[in-house]
Amino acid sequence: MFEFAHQHLLWLLLIIPLLWLYELLFKNKKRIRLNYSRIDIIQSCSGHSSLLRFLPLLMRTLLLSALIIALAQPRLKERQEIVRGRGIDIIISLDVSGSMQALDFKPENRLEAAKQVAVEFLDKRLNDRIGIVVFAPNAFTLCPLTNDYGLLRHVISGIDFPEDSSGTAIGMGIATAVARLKDSDADSKVIILVTDGLNNTGEIDPITAAHLAATYGIRIYPVGIGTDKMVDFPFQHPLYGTQYRKVKIDYDMDTLHEIARLTGVNRAWEAEDTTEFSRVLAEIDSLEKSEFEIEHYYRYTEIFHWFLLLALVMLLLEYLYRTLLHVEFP
Repeated sequence: MFEFAHQHLLWLLLIIPLLWLYELLFKNKKRIRLNYSRIDIIQSCSGHSSLLRFLPLLMRTLLLSALIIALAQPRLKERQEIVRGRGIDIIISLDVSGSMQALDFKPENRLEAAKQVAVEFLDKRLNDRIGIVVFAPNAFTLCPLTNDYGLLRHVISGIDFPEDSSGTAIGMGIATAVARLKDSDADSKVIILVTDGLNNTGEIDPITAAHLAATYGIRIYPVGIGTDKMVDFPFQHPLYGTQYRKVKIDYDMDTLHEIARLTGVNRAWEAEDTTEFSRVLAEIDSLEKSEFEIEHYYRYTEIFHWFLLLALVMLLLEYLYRTLLHVEFP
């Protein structure tokens, strides 16, 4: 944003039209004029067009204008802000098992819908550290706690099914997230657990992992996505490529509700489509809000020296014009 520190000094620019009036109406009348019979001889001697007689006046105009603008102290104003407060440490623990390939969610399957809604949730946070854990038969930390939201978006966009996605280790997904949060000094520590199935593998069962989370004061918000109805599911046929069949995917909301209860959360959430999933995460977002305040201030970049430089250049050019190029006849 461009502004002047002393805007009232710009009224001095009204001197410019007065200067022109003086030069054009009064100063020229005071000159002594002689008649010559051959105007072409005078013009050939001078080598200047009659329009060039305004050049010194134009340079003085620019010089004076630049000086006045410099006095008004032009500067660029950039708004800055300082965020002060306490954020929340959040781990999103995301199921990437094979069942997440079911096609009952938009735009593509359950996993792609979960990634899309996770980015929407990320866009609503401001002062929080967020990490990403994924789990299938095993659990992995894709991104530790960070407030680099650009990195988080990149990580989320790259999430895909592992080579071995034949199991769902919900307990391991919780335990890995707890390991990332247990040493956090944040006042609030949260796991958002997103899964579409039931625990059928892993060294730690979900209830034991939930007790572990409660020990460290970590709240778990479980979200079960999917339905207990028949859904389209892709299969690879050796001759015909990808084929689709109707299947029923086991769903265990009772365990998710118990996980929520053990960690101090009233209940688990259930979402049967992308729209409802977005609403669920928006509700969780409203329950876990950071406490912070934003202090605004302005940073200024002074640019008046450029106008002083312009005035100096105009002064030099006028001097060179009058001493080297301009020829006046009486």
